[in-house]
Amino acid sequence: MAKILVTGATGCLGNTLAKYLSAQGHQVLAQGRDAYAGQLLQAQGIEFIPFDLRADYPVQAFQQVDIVFHCAALSTAWGKAEEFQAINVTATQRLLDAARKADVARFVFASSPSIYANGEDRFNLAEDAELPAIFPSHYARTKYEAECLVLVADRQGAMRTSALRPRAIYGTGDRSLMPRLLQAIRRGRVPMIGGGQSRIDITHVSDAAQAMALAGFSENACGEVFNITSGKAYRFSELLAAVCALNDAHPREIHISYGNAMRLAKGLEFLHRIFAPDREPVLTCQAVASLGRSLTLDISKAQVKLGYRPAVAIEDGIKDYAGNL
Repeated sequence: MAKILVTGATGCLGNTLAKYLSAQGHQVLAQGRDAYAGQLLQAQGIEFIPFDLRADYPVQAFQQVDIVFHCAALSTAWGKAEEFQAINVTATQRLLDAARKADVARFVFASSPSIYANGEDRFNLAEDAELPAIFPSHYARTKYEAECLVLVADRQGAMRTSALRPRAIYGTGDRSLMPRLLQAIRRGRVPMIGGGQSRIDITHVSDAAQAMALAGFSENACGEVFNITSGKAYRFSELLAAVCALNDAHPREIHISYGNAMRLAKGLEFLHRIFAPDREPVLTCQAVASLGRSLTLDISKAQVKLGYRPAVAIEDGIKDYAGNL
């Protein structure tokens, strides 16, 4: 049994991972800022430590901890550059330093495949695929910077590190992919960028949690980065059809080209920076890049080195959203 710290444990991935590890018999310390979600974790026998990763850490957060799973991040499509830098990069460096000081043996980081997006269709990408010269968002840029810090740390001392890039996580607790799709369906209008033909790999949160846990206990993961998906890519139109069929919904499809969608998103972002900087535009450049271009990943490295086997098909995974409309 290991003593484990999970950051971002009140978020989608961190929460599922904390419960998964606890169910395996490990002693889990769950970090987060959502007091109510923390109470729910405590009710399940998981110790919750409420603190902000940008502030000073309580002493007990690292006492005799064997593994840190760093899932906390600012993962929104909208925000200030300095906020992304502080939460995704600076906080990760501080966490790495604290873990090293406490003689933590392993550190596993939840990175993001958004770093692959370059405005073009990209298929079956391996972990060493070329990255864009300029990242499409503050989120992608800062997640890559943090990933580099984590992997460099593996070569600097006794603590071994690894990073995973789970693609489009959905499931219980998801605040991004499916909620945004459900919101559009609820409004009765769903934008179909490029006719909804882009192919998207998705990852059920339980598959992502399984992969994180495997990386934390496998010697094959040390110093490595892994792509993670649920093993099958879908066209956006297929995802829409699956969710609509589950809820017997029939929204109007608004067809728009990728170029026009990106121009619209840039215009909306420009206006919001001036008149409503604290409110996310209804369409962002990150959303257009994520949903309007195909991006699929090769997960064979995780399958071979970690023994990763995705277990949740979309037909079962989207049942989390039954009755949400």
